[in-house]
Amino acid sequence: MPNIYISHRRIRIELISLAVCFLIATALNVYAIIHYKSPVSELWTSILYVLMATAFLYAVWTLLRLIAYGIKKLFNRKS
Repeated sequence: MPNIYISHRRIRIELISLAVCFLIATALNVYAIIHYKSPVSELWTSILYVLMATAFLYAVWTLLRLIAYGIKKLFNRKS
């Protein structure tokens, strides 16, 4: 089985993408807490939902990047 090498740059980009998704999910949670006038303790008790939203956002972001990469490769083909 061949070894797979992932560069430090790629790891850093993916970690930054995941952190941005986490910040977006947390911001949406804070907005919902303020909008529905819930107690601030909801910020910590709903962390599982924030993590699930983070995973969902990251999956959507990855899918969009894969689609963009595929379209780019499709138009950059040399016949």
